[in-house]
Amino acid sequence: MTSGAHYAEFLITDQPYIGIVRPMPGLDADAYHEGEFCFIGMPRLQPDFLVQRSDNWGGSNVHACDFSCDDGETNWTEWNGYEDENNIEWEGRETCQSGDTVGMLLNLDKGTLTVYKNNRRLGVLKDGLSGPYCWYVCLGKHPTVADAVSIKRGTLPNSDGATAT
Repeated sequence: MTSGAHYAEFLITDQPYIGIVRPMPGLDADAYHEGEFCFIGMPRLQPDFLVQRSDNWGGSNVHACDFSCDDGETNWTEWNGYEDENNIEWEGRETCQSGDTVGMLLNLDKGTLTVYKNNRRLGVLKDGLSGPYCWYVCLGKHPTVADAVSIKRGTLPNSDGATAT
């Protein structure tokens, strides 16, 4: 997604992390099959991610951002070799339960990522976004939980002119 507004819905089971990340078509996904993998909270992998940088990433330093279904917090990273921005409070923060639908509106015209829960707007999770992003889900940060997510096309509640992606 490079411009405009995009909306996706995620039907969750247990406690996944749902968000956006920079597209990295040259990243060797097969190299990360063993163990836990997420784009946030993995400082040893940050150099692998940054080498994928391209000019079209734009000026935003937010390279990955996610919503924790477990506690409703947001996490984001600029992959700068330092600590990621974790457990950030935001207006509208709520937890989710298995069976909830989490909607996300990425509006690149406004530079915002807005979260919905069961068709109700919670709030803006992150602003200051520019450049291309794609959706991502991180499963398995909690070793005793069987996280799962299904993605479905939906219509943005109270339509803001977004297209389902």
